[in-house]
Amino acid sequence: MKTSIDLPDELYRQVKAKSALEGKTVREVATSLFAAYAAGETAPRADDDALARRSRWLQAFQRLGETMAREHPGGGFVDQLQRDRR
Repeated sequence: MKTSIDLPDELYRQVKAKSALEGKTVREVATSLFAAYAAGETAPRADDDALARRSRWLQAFQRLGETMAREHPGGGFVDQLQRDRR
């Protein structure tokens, strides 16, 4: 079935560019989104994106802690962080 949808120009440009980078057509992207919606699947919420960013930040923070533990055995992390002004 052929249909028309009125989309904001900027949104369409973004979808067109991203789909081209992925080697897909806008039609393929739209069809997969409609199919997912019809199947009851939902798109990731903005909260999910924020959670993923926090998770990456937390992992980076954990790696920093592990590095500090290796470089400064015996603790004193707070003192070392203050000296390093991290």
